[in-house]
Amino acid sequence: MSKTLVMNFLNEAGKKVGVRVNNVKEDITEAEVKAAMDVIVDKNIFTSTGGDLKSKDSAELTDKNSTELSVK
Repeated sequence: MSKTLVMNFLNEAGKKVGVRVNNVKEDITEAEVKAAMDVIVDKNIFTSTGGDLKSKDSAELTDKNSTELSVK
């Protein structure tokens, strides 16, 4: 099972911008996600078509299960 972290920010234009991180560690904490999002905003790491990311909006962690099917 792989986990994907989606961190949503608001940019200068007030639009939501998502940053996805695949294969995050199993025991990631809310505090670690908040800290990472703070660093992204504070260090101005990413930009978007609507300008720089200005604030945190939301975050979610999703689990992905896949099952290979034999079709040959």
